[in-house]
Amino acid sequence: MEKLDIKKENPYEVLRFFKEISNIPRKSGNERNIRNYLVKFALDRNLEIYTDKYYNVIIRKQSNTNINNQEYIAFQAHTDMICEKEIWSDHDFDISPIELLKDGDFIKANGTTLGADNGIGVAFMLALLDSSETNSLNLECIFTVQEETTMVGVKYIDTSIIKSKKIISLDNGKEGKMVINSANCMEWFGKINKKYINTTNLVTYELNFANFPGGHSGGDISDLKRGNPIKLGFDILSKLDDVYINSVSGGSAVNIIPRDFKIQFSCSKDSENFIKDEISILKNIYGNNVVIEIKKINNIATALSQNISQNIINFINSFENGALKFDKNNNQILSANFGAINEFNDYIRFDFSLRSNNVDFKESYINNLEQSIKENNIEIIWNQELYGFETNSNIPLVQKTCSLYKSLFKKDMELIVTQGVLEGGFFQNRIKNLQYICIGADTFDAHSPSERVSLSSIQRMWKFIKLLCKQEF
Repeated sequence: MEKLDIKKENPYEVLRFFKEISNIPRKSGNERNIRNYLVKFALDRNLEIYTDKYYNVIIRKQSNTNINNQEYIAFQAHTDMICEKEIWSDHDFDISPIELLKDGDFIKANGTTLGADNGIGVAFMLALLDSSETNSLNLECIFTVQEETTMVGVKYIDTSIIKSKKIISLDNGKEGKMVINSANCMEWFGKINKKYINTTNLVTYELNFANFPGGHSGGDISDLKRGNPIKLGFDILSKLDDVYINSVSGGSAVNIIPRDFKIQFSCSKDSENFIKDEISILKNIYGNNVVIEIKKINNIATALSQNISQNIINFINSFENGALKFDKNNNQILSANFGAINEFNDYIRFDFSLRSNNVDFKESYINNLEQSIKENNIEIIWNQELYGFETNSNIPLVQKTCSLYKSLFKKDMELIVTQGVLEGGFFQNRIKNLQYICIGADTFDAHSPSERVSLSSIQRMWKFIKLLCKQEF
């Protein structure tokens, strides 16, 4: 692995912009500086620009051919990124640039998420706007914010000023695959109030899970080898008697598969050997790279009451997690992620989500979830629903994109259903007769410090995107 020298790599015209935006901290909700960068980019090139109070940006490049009634073709990406890092990293996402490394065919970051989701899409769009090859086109590039969290950007962008009726999203991390159906997503924060009691004559342990791969709660959830350490830890606790939770933490966000989990708990009898046997079983499944440890610690004088402890254990243990339903083509169409558990002053908070491409499956799952929430006295303190989208495979944008791909690469572009939640649902709901698809370059392990994007895939997709925007749809 070595430091990435973009002057030695192709396509330089794309990678130079990826490098520039990687120097700008852009955690979801902190997009002001990347907005300022985009505004300057447009003004320096005398391009038409729109921005709003949410830091969305639209940049238009008008054709120099003076062809009347020439339609606009739009590309879209989000400027924010997920910010995850390795335990050893001291990276500060609020002020520090992402350090780009080259590892064979891949661009990676030094111990952090890379931001190729969706920075590489942003870089493609900037390269298109900057290129003389697009001077004869009416090009519209839409940069949205907070896609990774609230989707406030696409929710509130003024769609009345968008001129194109054809939007190509570049937020897909799978080359050669076109997303035509994305999931509806529901996200929740739940809480249970703390109530401590004094504890004596109990055996106290610390159970620690670390170094799990984590990943994207939509794109990676079907990979059983990733595991969910929160679920695995509480599965062990559910097999013990008289458990009192002393402290607990794990995971980081509702849309990220957890990489770590730690809990201190007490119980009435020595269970160390039993727990070690359970750990051995897990190590055989998840490999020796993960950390799963149990150790006795000094008895802690207070713990959550047994009733509250048991409610927490029951709720998390009953939570149906992972890839749950598939269609006849083996597309994943229902999944859930228990993303985080963390303590606050007076309560413990749970972050969890559901993704569904099927209304009946969604409603059945929610009915069971609501029953568990009620039985275990969980209070919901925040929730949101993010809309999926569905595109007819026979529309011109789909057909001509697939035809171009096949003529260029001599293989079919695959039309896919994804559990990823994309912004197309919000655009479709607000722009009449919109044609919307999603493509992109190969990106792996998004939402984790292992995130990487393929250089050769960027090269192929750059060639493809330049030709695609010149098509008549």
